Amino acid sequence: MIDEELVSVAYRNLKMHKMRSLLTLLGIVIGIGAIVALVSIGEGLNQAITEQFEMLGLDTLFVEPGSGAGFSTAVSRTLKDSDIRLIEGIPGVEAAMGFYETAAIAEFRDKKASVLILGFDPNKREYLEKAGYLILSKGRNLESTDKYSILIPEGFSEDGFIEETLKIKDSLAINEQKFQIVGITEDLSSLMGGGLVSNFIFMPKETVQDFFGEEDPVEIAVQVTDRTLVDEVSEKIERRLKQAHGEEDFYIMTTENIMEAAGVVIGLVQVVLVGLAAISLLVGGIGIMNTMLMSVLERTREIGVMKAVGATNSRVLSIFLMEAGLIGAIGGVIGSAFGLLIAAGVSVVATAVGFPLPFGINPIVLAGATAFAMLVGMVAGYVPARRAAMLEPVEALRHGS
Repeated sequence: MIDEELVSVAYRNLKMHKMRSLLTLLGIVIGIGAIVALVSIGEGLNQAITEQFEMLGLDTLFVEPGSGAGFSTAVSRTLKDSDIRLIEGIPGVEAAMGFYETAAIAEFRDKKASVLILGFDPNKREYLEKAGYLILSKGRNLESTDKYSILIPEGFSEDGFIEETLKIKDSLAINEQKFQIVGITEDLSSLMGGGLVSNFIFMPKETVQDFFGEEDPVEIAVQVTDRTLVDEVSEKIERRLKQAHGEEDFYIMTTENIMEAAGVVIGLVQVVLVGLAAISLLVGGIGIMNTMLMSVLERTREIGVMKAVGATNSRVLSIFLMEAGLIGAIGGVIGSAFGLLIAAGVSVVATAVGFPLPFGINPIVLAGATAFAMLVGMVAGYVPARRAAMLEPVEALRHGS
């Protein structure tokens, strides 16, 4: 049961020293605001990543070259074109698609831009469409009969060449070979975060193999017939490929593994940032302790009067602890609102630049932040409160006389 009189007295005492109370609140507001903002943004980022990987499906495996340490795909070429057929022959595998990548310089009307070529089998484009990598916006998709036809994302169509907008039927010169744009896709950036990946050019894998000499895939995506078979199929692929290669020069990742790894990284970053933000709370706690010590010194005579008319040590202790707790609680509420505003602003900006970042209000986080702020206030105010409670009535009444 909350003692309403105790709260009323504590609030009245704080109100009498408005400026001091507001300055003391500041440290708590900044600390709680930073923590709530960071936790909310982290949760939104986790949700965004989960949604993106769920688009790929939890029945998807990725076979990558190298040992799994670092970004092996950029430098390793240990996978073979024949591995795709080998994987497709494994029970439980519905489809396997290789990605053939290389970098090149594209030229249009004497203007040049660096591009990343992504080759795939047009007969398996249904997998890319399902995963959200290839959503046609204009024109048509690539066909197995296409040789020098390409697809480009909307972002590259608009921003790929300075002051030039690429359209259907325009031709790009890549390594002095003319390629015609037959389709424009929705930005891959919507799946992978911002315009950093808008300079993709999609073309048939045979063209990448024959014209650019990239015969082998840099990655193989495998769709399993049933998500319950993911682990079993993963083990079979590992066994078959190891036998075919004579060594384990590859590694296998599932969509679930990637989501878990991303969650761990985000969690660690959050812990570090929240730890740094907690320093502000420590500063706020010191501010509360200083304020309460000053309050005890200024109100020594008042404390003597309270004790002279029958106030017990525990009652005096409770009054000062309630004042400290109120400062913490009010700071927690204001700080939580401030943190939510920051998180909402980050969400709006991120979404505007092409990275959809969900924003949600987690009542548990808000309640926990407010309770924690109140606890910080009461812990910081305990020593001054105890000092006030232990004052002798006669000595306290003599103070200032």
